[in-house]
Amino acid sequence: MQCLTKYLIQIADGPAYRSGNADGMRHPAVDGKMIRAAGGMKKLMEEADELERAGMIRTERKNLGADIVRIHYPVSAVPELCRRAGVEDPRERQLRWLRRAEQQAREASGTFLEPYYETLLARLEAGQDVKKPDMEDEDFFRCLNRTALLDQPVWRRQFSAEVLHDSKLFEKKYQSRVVTVLEEYSPLSEEGMTADDILRVHGIRTYSQTLEWKGALTYRIGSGDPIDSSVNILGTVINAQTLEQAVPVAASGIRRVMLIENKANYESMDFRADTLYIFCHGFFSPKEIKFLSTLTETAAENTEYLHWGDMDLGGIRIFLYNQKRLFPKLKPYRMDGDAYADALAAGAGIPLEKEKKENLQKLDAGCLGELKEQILESEMEIEQEALMLRKNTKNTK
Repeated sequence: MQCLTKYLIQIADGPAYRSGNADGMRHPAVDGKMIRAAGGMKKLMEEADELERAGMIRTERKNLGADIVRIHYPVSAVPELCRRAGVEDPRERQLRWLRRAEQQAREASGTFLEPYYETLLARLEAGQDVKKPDMEDEDFFRCLNRTALLDQPVWRRQFSAEVLHDSKLFEKKYQSRVVTVLEEYSPLSEEGMTADDILRVHGIRTYSQTLEWKGALTYRIGSGDPIDSSVNILGTVINAQTLEQAVPVAASGIRRVMLIENKANYESMDFRADTLYIFCHGFFSPKEIKFLSTLTETAAENTEYLHWGDMDLGGIRIFLYNQKRLFPKLKPYRMDGDAYADALAAGAGIPLEKEKKENLQKLDAGCLGELKEQILESEMEIEQEALMLRKNTKNTK
């Protein structure tokens, strides 16, 4: 079984050896750990004698040669020790991993993954024994690179089938690992996004995507005739395929665009000729951003852009995301200090969790700084659902 040989390989192995910067001799003492690794003193003696006869090690003995107290061998002997033990040389494995990482880096060249691969290559070149990612798992890298190279939205199971030839394997084995990398390296990822949010903004659909609005928005699908949605006074819903092909062409009479995070609040809004209400389910996908961003071109110059969301960490993050990526002139609606105090007085507060508090303290809330400080001071968040529930409860009494 070559147990002693493998133990000697482990002693010589390390970042210096794997990076090609180790030389000289190793002089491990024969102690309890070595004896156990070798399978006992008898087996240790037998294997040591065999290695010494082969000229690979030199033993230091006592009691007229009956006992071995120390083993001496050069680092340069490790490749031969590996061949003898039937294991891969750690240095050769490191070089193989480096070649693999370089190939994956080339495939992801020009994408946001370049810094990820630069970091990975630096770790490998330094001789680190990389455990995460698993360098032996090429399927992980295929999934990761494909997320950065997608040019058209795709369903998660379709993505899995195309990349892994198994429609469920991505979700079961690779999704969380890929999302972890995207969270850190992708410019599309924002703090507070769920895994589904992150996949969606990178073009991997996890559920049926729709865009909903109420208002006089006219759009065109491809080269088709303009469609005036003002006739749908109770709201318009378009699916993902329509969203990919549709382009707003007019926003006649619109003077106010309002993003509403809560579905119940959105549903309760009555049609107004001068207002476009858009249901904001959370973080918009790239296709939604592309569709909605053209409103700044089709709507009047003096159009007001508002966002009505939860007065909590998630609501602040979503507002900042929409302000950054969609409407630079976006302003909060009913998310100021007075609205927060009124909601708190109405009993709609939800205790602020410790982790959320820490994340909120680190967040630059921009124009919602006052709201952030009130949440931190009272240690209470306000979700629109909770506020509406309080109002509805009062109305039934």
